[in-house]
Amino acid sequence: LYDYDSNCILAEPIKNRTAPELVRANTLLFEYLVARGLRPRLQRLDNECSKALKDFLDKETVDFQLVPPDFHRRNSTERAIRTFKNHFIAGLCSTNPNFPMYLWDCLVPQAVLTVNLLRQSRLNPRLSAWAQLNGQFDFNKTPLAPPGIRILSHEKPKRRASWATHGKDGWYIGPAFDHYR
Repeated sequence: LYDYDSNCILAEPIKNRTAPELVRANTLLFEYLVARGLRPRLQRLDNECSKALKDFLDKETVDFQLVPPDFHRRNSTERAIRTFKNHFIAGLCSTNPNFPMYLWDCLVPQAVLTVNLLRQSRLNPRLSAWAQLNGQFDFNKTPLAPPGIRILSHEKPKRRASWATHGKDGWYIGPAFDHYR
């Protein structure tokens, strides 16, 4: 999803392209924008939009327009989708060679964060698209690492055997926004 005013690109992994799953993802992103004071009034949709999604937009009083097929050049949403896909694929290419690719969907939140930190808001050009929606990002509070790198996670003494190693192998899949470091 692309919000023109904030210049923000949002993404939500979907299990399949069925109407209920597309409505679920659209509802989640719609509520995200509304909670941040950016209520969509017009939504441009792909020409293969389901009736369930149209009904959802009617219920929320959002006007919609269907974009003609293969008309990517003039459609800002299609350009934003291409930008996000390129950014996400670059992140996937930087993962550890042993990273389990079935966890790709866990990398989406960090990709959304990093792509929007690089984009300038249209409402306030002094802010990033991320800052427009979520406030300034504090790199000291929430450090970032490359997605999909191998990590060693400390295991608390109560959760390990007395002579066991103090860490477990794992994968970095993104920042923990609600925790300090």
